[in-house]
Amino acid sequence: MSVADLLAEHGSPLWLANLDVVRDRQKSFAAAWRAEWPDVEIAYSHKANRLPAILRALAETGIGHQVACEAEYCLARSVADADGRSIVVQGPAKPPALLDRAAADGALVIADTLAELRRLAAAGVTRVGVRVCLPGVGHGTSHFGVPMAELSMAPRHAAALGLRIEALAVHLVSAGFDRPMAEIPRLASALVVKWPQPPERFAAAAKMLAGLAVRMGVPVIDVGGGFPPAPGEGAYARAVTGAIGGAGFEGRVLVEPGRALVAHAVDLAATVTAVKRLPDRRRCIVLDVGTNLLPGTLFAWPNLEAPGTHDPAAGQALVTGPLCSNVDVLHPAADLPALAEGDAVVVRGVGAYQQTQSTQFGDLRPAVVARDDGHWRLVSRRETVEDLIATDLGADVPQATP
Repeated sequence: MSVADLLAEHGSPLWLANLDVVRDRQKSFAAAWRAEWPDVEIAYSHKANRLPAILRALAETGIGHQVACEAEYCLARSVADADGRSIVVQGPAKPPALLDRAAADGALVIADTLAELRRLAAAGVTRVGVRVCLPGVGHGTSHFGVPMAELSMAPRHAAALGLRIEALAVHLVSAGFDRPMAEIPRLASALVVKWPQPPERFAAAAKMLAGLAVRMGVPVIDVGGGFPPAPGEGAYARAVTGAIGGAGFEGRVLVEPGRALVAHAVDLAATVTAVKRLPDRRRCIVLDVGTNLLPGTLFAWPNLEAPGTHDPAAGQALVTGPLCSNVDVLHPAADLPALAEGDAVVVRGVGAYQQTQSTQFGDLRPAVVARDDGHWRLVSRRETVEDLIATDLGADVPQATP
């Protein structure tokens, strides 16, 4: 089916999730890492995209799950039918209900502070790890993890609580600030984004982690995620495993990819709602999708294409969304052909951190269609007004509108 056909059947805008690509990316990623290290465990990071259809497709491959909140934990267990021992719980805030479930299921829980070990023990968690704080992007260090100066105390803290540290974990962050936060008047004014990080940066972090694991007698190192999509899996796997092998580590390597598996697997189809000339004569194309669905535009301009047309670019165009906000801009100068109202535009490669971070600002959330074994099918219906007010305790819910 063409994009125009899918939009006509399911409405615009429309998420296009390719489950065949998801499975292919997982297979390729796993093969690249297992070719370099004999004992590799892969846990998909739900925060990248937790669309149930994607979770089910990944579950078919036998992959593990990395979750950062109770909702993601529930999805791993109920949607992906994950075994508890295949789940890794990360994040700086773990409510009691999440810890209770993780304890009962035998999940691996990564502590963000040494003090958190006491909460894990009290909840009955038996499999614990510790996240190590690394330098951040821009100014200062990341606010995640245990400072290096405190790390030597971790085994003693754990032992006093009847615990043994199973894993040491790191995760390279990709965003930070170009000066101390106390000097920043507005959050976005000092934002620095560095992604993807080069293989050498991952190798340096892995070497440090492996050396600590050897000295502390920890059997698993968790090198986190942040890896770019294909075709770079092999280069990153070789860099990381070479570094940890050189440090004398011989145990299990845990990898938590998110973007690497789903970034290229989801597009967003949109419709042109207006084409106009601004006072400075620039062409302006207005789409029915905006930064409410594509919050990643804050960090990088997306790739926009006009499917079904072979016309040459008609010059650069400002591309904006439908929101009543002057900062609802998708691209300042996109090379697009001559377009008219009703034409389709596709935003390519938005499978990571777009759907999960999208908001309810603006119109109803789009439906999702998925390509599965070569065929497109509806996997998530379009949101309705009833969905918007379903949790309201005082409203009379109207009948669905066609």
